Amino acid sequence: MNAERPVTYLLINYEFPPLGAGAASASKHLGVALSRRGNRVVVLTSAYKHLCGVSEEDGMTVIRVPAWRTSIHRSGIIQMTAYILAGSRHAPRIAQAYQIERVLAFFSIPGGVVARWLQHRRSIPYAVLLRGGDVPGTEPGLRVFYKVLTGLRRHIIHHARYVSAPSLGLKQLSEQADPFTVQVIPNGVDCEYFKPGSKSEHPPLTLLSVGRLHPQKNVACMLEILLAIRTQFDIPATARVIGDGPERRNLEKFARRHDLGGAVSFEGWLPRTQVAAAYRSATVLVQPSRYEGMSNTILEALASGLPVVASRIPENMELIEPERNGLLFDPNEEVSKIAQAIVGLYERPDLWTQMSIQARERIAMKYSWDHVAEMYENCF
Repeated sequence: MNAERPVTYLLINYEFPPLGAGAASASKHLGVALSRRGNRVVVLTSAYKHLCGVSEEDGMTVIRVPAWRTSIHRSGIIQMTAYILAGSRHAPRIAQAYQIERVLAFFSIPGGVVARWLQHRRSIPYAVLLRGGDVPGTEPGLRVFYKVLTGLRRHIIHHARYVSAPSLGLKQLSEQADPFTVQVIPNGVDCEYFKPGSKSEHPPLTLLSVGRLHPQKNVACMLEILLAIRTQFDIPATARVIGDGPERRNLEKFARRHDLGGAVSFEGWLPRTQVAAAYRSATVLVQPSRYEGMSNTILEALASGLPVVASRIPENMELIEPERNGLLFDPNEEVSKIAQAIVGLYERPDLWTQMSIQARERIAMKYSWDHVAEMYENCF
């Protein structure tokens, strides 16, 4: 419970479940935790088809404004711009109607733009929550946009009460790009929902991927690992790919070309209950991302007692302790070596169990959403 008086927060995020991916999920869980701690929470997000107007969800007031959204899982520059315009138009009225006292803006752009406009109109303090794609250097394809938007981005960060990033790596990247101090406040995870289950005595080797099928996530690497396990080690391993996105067609082509059709299941976005069950039934989560903010998927997997095999990038290195709760590999490492390491873990159930226990213990101790919500409260 919040030790201070209850506060009314406005969470600004152009994506909020069921729209979006990791940042959307994080904003929902943070809002629920803030509400559980006695605060009032209002969310300003994008509308999509029948998801529009005002609703009460999980103890929060969710306001969805028109943003030309055409997909649940993707939003381009046009949609973000539409959200900025609609959000900026509605935000002052929302602030007055709900007596908003503090604003948490996800992403410097677009969320920070709406928050800065609201501060200009109503003098309400805001914080910027960096998420990854809004930090120069994370996504090479956006290099031109980072440069063009430098002035706007720095103006938004300069006027923020504070700026946070979910990982040390993202903090350092932001501070290299923009001359402002960034605090680290990690993502949280629902440890009551994501928890270990019982394993059969001789479970099959199952690789798991959860998240957007986007070049950033590099899911093709997991399929290459699967192919190496099946061909070089003669183990009938399978893979589950949960999620969707622009890379799905290429991934399905790869599976057909290498006769992996019967070994890989592309399952699209699944309900939360089924995702939790997938963590409990898999052998390892494979997360070969090229960059991350802090992966909600890795947090959920570790909370579920599932060892993680991940790329050695700063954000993953903060969560994965090699040989204790998972394995790390270099992005350019030979796929056969990664496959061999996974097979070695699979063939040592005692080591797998040890990793599973340590994965759960570390996450439960450091990454509860209530603890994360308290950190955001204290920063104000």
